[in-house]
Amino acid sequence: MNKKRYQWLGITMILCFLVAGSAEARSWKDHAAPFDFFFGNHIDTHQQTRLNNDETVFGFLYITYTGEVNDEGVRVAEHCDESTPAAECVPGWTVRGVPGQAEFKFHTTDHPVWLVLSRADIPQPGAYVHFHWLGSPNAPDGLAEGQTYEGYFLELQAIGSFVFLHGGQEIPVRPGLDVSTHVNILGSFSGP
Repeated sequence: MNKKRYQWLGITMILCFLVAGSAEARSWKDHAAPFDFFFGNHIDTHQQTRLNNDETVFGFLYITYTGEVNDEGVRVAEHCDESTPAAECVPGWTVRGVPGQAEFKFHTTDHPVWLVLSRADIPQPGAYVHFHWLGSPNAPDGLAEGQTYEGYFLELQAIGSFVFLHGGQEIPVRPGLDVSTHVNILGSFSGP
């Protein structure tokens, strides 16, 4: 009987260390190793990822709570930026990224919209519905329409429940796979 009790105690202690370790790994540390990958533009104010040996990235997208709640009492959040205190910048999503390229089409108040050169370029399996470019320009307003950029296709998994405020919209977020808050790729385009 005591042996089983010690086994459960050992398992419980290991789980506590894993949970504490993962929380520590997720806290905002201004791109300290191992989450020291940079996209080289504005996304770096709210992402911390690491570059894996296979050139994929893994890490977190960060949010800060605005202090507001919606009608259902769910907290409203937006992305952190350079003025957000580190203690208020918390992980909203885990993110996995696969390198690729896409053609910039346009930008309004939401995420820039990208045309995938071939739908076969969208990583599978998965739900890689967001593309983010590498390097310059720092902000979407400097992207050149019709130009192809190198970057990463990103898949997001929401960590908790919140309302994400972006592009003038309030988007409900629930734990798990998220294909609505950051979707910005197209498989075809017949615009001007």
